[in-house]
Amino acid sequence: MLFVFVFVSLQAMGQHQRKEISGVVIDTAGVPLEGVNVRLSSILDTILITTKKNGAFRFTDIIGPEFRLTFSMIGYKILDKSYQSNFSTPLIQLLPIVLPPEQTLLREVVINWVQPIVIKEDTIQYNMDAFNVRKNSLLEESLKLLPNVQVLRDGTVIAHGRQISRVQVDSKNFFGGEVLTATRNLPAEFVQSIQVIDYYGDMASRTGVKDTEPEKILNIVLKEDKKRILFGQVTGGGGTEERYIGSMGINNFNDGQEFSMVGSFNNTNTSLFSYGAPSGAGMRERGNTDLTGMMDPVDGLNTTNSAGVSYSDDISEKVSVYGKYTFSNRKNNTVGNTLLRSVYDDFNTIENRQKKEINADNINHLMAWDVEAQLDARNYLKVSPNLSYSTSNSMHRSRDTIENRHIISERAYFADEEMSSPNFDIDVLYSRMFRKPGRKFVLNMQGKYSKTNKLESINDYFESVNANTGQPIQDDVYALEQQVNSDNRNRVGRMRASYVEPIDKNSILEMSYEYNYTAIDSRRSVWDITEEMFVDSLSLDYSYFFESNKVGINYQMEQNKRFKYILGFAVQPLLLQGHTLDNDEHTQHSNINLIPSAGFRFRINDESEWSIDYLGTNNQPNFSQIQPIRDLTNSQNIIIGNADLKAEFINRFTTRFRQTKMGRNRFFEAQLSINQIQNKIVTNRSNPNSTIQETSFRNSPGYFDARGYFMYSTPVINDKFLLNLNGTTDYVNNISYVNDEKNFGRNFIYSQGAQVQFALEDILETELNSSYTFNRTRYSLRKTEDIDANSFLIGFAGKGYLSDNWAFGFDLSHRLNTGYSSFVNANPTLLNAYIECTFLKNNMALLRLQGFDLFNENTGLTLEVLDTDRFETRNNRLARYFMLSLNIRLQKYPPKKS
Repeated sequence: MLFVFVFVSLQAMGQHQRKEISGVVIDTAGVPLEGVNVRLSSILDTILITTKKNGAFRFTDIIGPEFRLTFSMIGYKILDKSYQSNFSTPLIQLLPIVLPPEQTLLREVVINWVQPIVIKEDTIQYNMDAFNVRKNSLLEESLKLLPNVQVLRDGTVIAHGRQISRVQVDSKNFFGGEVLTATRNLPAEFVQSIQVIDYYGDMASRTGVKDTEPEKILNIVLKEDKKRILFGQVTGGGGTEERYIGSMGINNFNDGQEFSMVGSFNNTNTSLFSYGAPSGAGMRERGNTDLTGMMDPVDGLNTTNSAGVSYSDDISEKVSVYGKYTFSNRKNNTVGNTLLRSVYDDFNTIENRQKKEINADNINHLMAWDVEAQLDARNYLKVSPNLSYSTSNSMHRSRDTIENRHIISERAYFADEEMSSPNFDIDVLYSRMFRKPGRKFVLNMQGKYSKTNKLESINDYFESVNANTGQPIQDDVYALEQQVNSDNRNRVGRMRASYVEPIDKNSILEMSYEYNYTAIDSRRSVWDITEEMFVDSLSLDYSYFFESNKVGINYQMEQNKRFKYILGFAVQPLLLQGHTLDNDEHTQHSNINLIPSAGFRFRINDESEWSIDYLGTNNQPNFSQIQPIRDLTNSQNIIIGNADLKAEFINRFTTRFRQTKMGRNRFFEAQLSINQIQNKIVTNRSNPNSTIQETSFRNSPGYFDARGYFMYSTPVINDKFLLNLNGTTDYVNNISYVNDEKNFGRNFIYSQGAQVQFALEDILETELNSSYTFNRTRYSLRKTEDIDANSFLIGFAGKGYLSDNWAFGFDLSHRLNTGYSSFVNANPTLLNAYIECTFLKNNMALLRLQGFDLFNENTGLTLEVLDTDRFETRNNRLARYFMLSLNIRLQKYPPKKS
């Protein structure tokens, strides 16, 4: 019915002739007025614009037959004019509008309209007073109201097609930049505006030269009256199936000084905080096709305990400090089935069906700190040390049935693993300004040290039989009980120096030098427990380092506010050298990369912008690819490293177009990226006529990929509905080798999503969401198997307010999958629902009764295509339960300063 209503309304709008209305606003002396707010309203249009320097304004695509114009500006009287439908032409030029001055001073000014979106060079700002943010909601809920911003079930924030990597509050990292900690603790009513920023790094912010790939960050600007406040919350709940949840948060903001303390414990797969990894990047890369809801789509069952403190302060006029300490303990139990099909030729396909169980216990500590000092008017220093320590204990059990031609192998695998990893890194940034305006020197130095100790106890047994006769194949009996002790140390150093010289008032010249050094030492000892002997052929004592020097020059020109470009060129010698200590073998490879760079940005008008960029980078092989041994940790997939691998070189081209209709709250963005990789590191898979596979690595030309996306957001039907459309397209021309024969795997993935939001203030909030994904793979070797898989999701979520104190909500979705095997096929329907009541003063307490996965169908299903492998997984997820929880908010304003 919703879509029928939208269609009929659009048909009715099409019957009216579209008009263009223009005019000019002047004062009583005939001087044009700039910045006058001009609001047009009709039964089908609501638009607000401001006049330009010459006092002119113009409205296009006006549908309503009659319209009303309201003119307002501080210091002048508000003027209303109505116009009837008696115009003979669609091009309407109004007589000059004279705005008389206001003769009396007003005690207060009431602003009835706030521009929702403001676009700056690398920033899109959402002014929250323009959005219907419900009282007592958190920042996460308000983010869902913003055009082209999505919040996934696990709390991941996607803004303009890319994942938000960190969050700042008033331009300072909040809790070290933790996304979930900010979005699930900060009240939305504290927020003045939300800024989505393309951040190119501290180095670029100091030099002004943006020649790297940016990250997406959020900056939360607090309201002035909320910068001195003590607030927090505490939550507790229990339910069926022995489910429980508890969390606590205390925050004290005091004019730039901020202290926060948070803690959580639960077994409901709830990610209240995002520091699941030592780096703080506990967020997962996911598609944006899931409905926002109450359940974290994580495979397995998790018990999580976490806590942390954060502090920031301006300890003097010149020095600021901010940092955090976090602790997390996550226990996971995953039970699942997998199907792996590896195709080699028309008569040789390996099919591995596995039943597995994994239990893991991970503990992470992280301490991060930043010290910023403006030493004097010309010198700036920032020091950022980070220290982390993590431990992991895991147990892996599996039973495999592996078939190839007429051979069937039954495999039993058991492994215990203990791992610990201390890490330390430090980042130092120094900037000096000279007497000549624009001349500057910037130095950035980074150092990292990490160490990993791992002890594995592996019991691997398999036996093969002839599928026709059922007789054992004596050559295919394998039993190994081994203990593997690994000790890895990584040392990374990076230094970049940049000198910037202004050529004129519109252009600068940057000369830079960059040095990178990576050293890895790896010791691996393997013992055969059954034979009580050291296995020399599987052990390793190896070290290698990767070194690069890069000298470059960049010229940046900003002719005017509309056109800006950067041209550059760099020379980069590379050296990769390895040394096997036990048998004194050496490998060495050197290369020189010539790297041109370019970037153009053209602001077509005040609402549209187009840019194109080129970037060249290198990528070194990882240790598992380069280690010169046969790794038999998995007896069915033997890994053979290649010490002769060269580093990859990546050519990346990116173009983007962005348009925002200010008055209509309409946004469109599209981007296309093309990557071409020289010396691409690819796999070489072989199968010696059994169920055992061997994987080695080599460099190959011919790889490229193209990735594009678009996002479109607009209000429809008199701003009552918000329509979001988004789509992605990936085409990958992948390279692999099968039994030393080159194979092109052409993978095409298309995804299209649509979302309609509807809200009636304090009555109803709804969201209708649908998405479709198509995955197609074709191989140049005809003997490999083509893949066509489809996934369709339809969902409906809503929240209704029964009164000022009572509300209910639900989240219903159904996923339909085709092209998967029957072994792991699933088309789950998920329904979550709750009813809640608020009470006490200012509704500070909330009591909620909620039901999760009411149909008991929650299942984790994935399909991955890699080279000639098709890998399908079906894992357990948190299933149906009911819970009663209580949340209490605390808020206190400190006394005003005298």
